[in-house]
Amino acid sequence: MWYRRYITCFDSRYLENVEVETVIVGSGLAGISAAYYLSNLGVKILLITKKKADRSNSLLAQGGIAAAIGQEDSTEYHLEDTLLAGKGLCVEKNVRILVEEGLEKVVDLINMGVEFDRDTSGRIKLTREGAHRINRVLHSKDKTGFQIGKRIFEELRSRDIKLMEGYYLQEIITDDNGDYSSILITDGEKQLIVNSKSLVIATGGYSGVYARNTSAYNIGGDVIGAAYRAGCSLMDLEFIQFHPTAIHIPDRPGWLISEAVRGEGALLIDENGDRFVDELKPRDEVARAILEKYREGKRVFLDISPLLDRGLDFRDRFPNIYSMLKEFGIEDLRKIPVSPSAHYSIGGIKADINGRTDINGLFAIGESSATGVHGANRLASNSLLECVVSGYKVAYSVYVYNMYAKISSVNVYNQTETKEELEKESREALLKKIKTIMWENVGLVRTEASLKKAIKQLEEISEFLDSFCNVRHIKDISILCKGVALSALLREESRGVHYREDFPEERDSFRKHSVLNRDFKINFMEV
Repeated sequence: MWYRRYITCFDSRYLENVEVETVIVGSGLAGISAAYYLSNLGVKILLITKKKADRSNSLLAQGGIAAAIGQEDSTEYHLEDTLLAGKGLCVEKNVRILVEEGLEKVVDLINMGVEFDRDTSGRIKLTREGAHRINRVLHSKDKTGFQIGKRIFEELRSRDIKLMEGYYLQEIITDDNGDYSSILITDGEKQLIVNSKSLVIATGGYSGVYARNTSAYNIGGDVIGAAYRAGCSLMDLEFIQFHPTAIHIPDRPGWLISEAVRGEGALLIDENGDRFVDELKPRDEVARAILEKYREGKRVFLDISPLLDRGLDFRDRFPNIYSMLKEFGIEDLRKIPVSPSAHYSIGGIKADINGRTDINGLFAIGESSATGVHGANRLASNSLLECVVSGYKVAYSVYVYNMYAKISSVNVYNQTETKEELEKESREALLKKIKTIMWENVGLVRTEASLKKAIKQLEEISEFLDSFCNVRHIKDISILCKGVALSALLREESRGVHYREDFPEERDSFRKHSVLNRDFKINFMEV
């Protein structure tokens, strides 16, 4: 069957083999949290990352991590806010685990010495972000992800954990029963087979498939596509969150300006200086309100004068954002040009709250996974919380699985005929074309016509790629993107971050999760 087909040219008989108990792919907060808790359990780990281990979207996260630690807060309030933002698609039992065990994990981070901001009396400061009823976001200026990651990395460096930087996953190899066996990795030159009892995918999401995105990487989602080919189902692919406030300067990256800036009181204004939206509504509503202004031919700005007027030292509170604005040549900090940018993918590899997928031995966590904790619209600052909780939960699932599993290898060869290699310039051009297709046709506002156009164009690209053997990551991205477009086409309603201009209302018949199955068919599953 096509989804089990190996599309990379390789012969495992002649490749070097590495053996380890568990391999984790991805060194963002979810991956390193899993590594930390697995090492506590004595599991031998290999951590693989395609860049430097301290380079990931979660470690660049500015805003903060949500937890109900305030005296007037409660996990029930946090649960209710998450469910409300999720627009009827949250799996409530999983959300309850997220907010209750998340509170415990955040307390652990505090006791580990993570440097969260505190007031003069030593109490942890809490700020508010969109769709939260109360201040519950812990932060470390505007580099919260970095501070959490730094502390966990300090722990990992003192432990017996193997780290391979500069390698990325090409293939997930399964045995005759469809169970996980091995992975093929490469640094672009050398290929290796890693045999292990279990695999944890923590490679992040797929917002990078859009021309305008806030991702730290040029691409994303290829490993999710590889997992699908290996036999995993994918869920809720149509739900991509577009962050309302990314810098908007032509031909420059859409870098993020944290929602925490609006949480501190910044306003959204149009070019006439008029405020047009409640800045702390859910992200999907704010993003569409900004888009509507651009459709009217008006520009939108973030006005931070309320922060300055009350004496807040913007440079001290948001040092990274301040430096970024200076780098972009933005001198008037009271009038920062912004517009939406693809930011977070709610969909991903279908998994339970413990990371288990359709393939025995293969686990998915963090933004790579889809567990239903975010519903149709993620509540602000629940993403770092999910990373820490999912890393903890998967560690125990992996430990139990490994107790009965064996390390075995599967020889893979002659799976593809000899093919040509596509030159680098053509690969880059195709990737750019895919990103443009997604941005123009599967973006913040969608229609039946735009989605069908995207599917047709993506199919043409995928067919073209069949003639080449060095296009694995682009092929997997094209498969994933087609799944996003198909899921969006079949969801004939608007819900959360998925907005259909031709179906602008929620419909009860679609209060279900979309599941992309192995035969490339979409089924809708009850919440």
